[in-house]
Amino acid sequence: MSDNVLLYIVGMALITYLTRFPMLLISSRWEIPAWLKRGLAMVPVGVFSSMTIPPILFHAPKGTWSPEYLVAGIVSLSVGLWKKQIVWALLAGVVVIALWRQLVQWM
Repeated sequence: MSDNVLLYIVGMALITYLTRFPMLLISSRWEIPAWLKRGLAMVPVGVFSSMTIPPILFHAPKGTWSPEYLVAGIVSLSVGLWKKQIVWALLAGVVVIALWRQLVQWM
């Protein structure tokens, strides 16, 4: 492994640690208010929405909606409502898109 790559990895690890350390220190010493806990509980829903809604609604090649994204969105929403787990919903959407693209390649 190149010395530069190792230096980059160590540097990125240090920067990642230094950006997260203050919040870890604060949260270990003080009680987080209930309103902040409720707000932080909604972060996964916001992340999921920001990762799924724009590709479904705004990925329109040639002025038409892409059927692969619509189908993946419907499957992802269904799995999310069924399992109540964002990770499973995202994985289902990715699998549907991957399978769709493989099927299109075979045809």
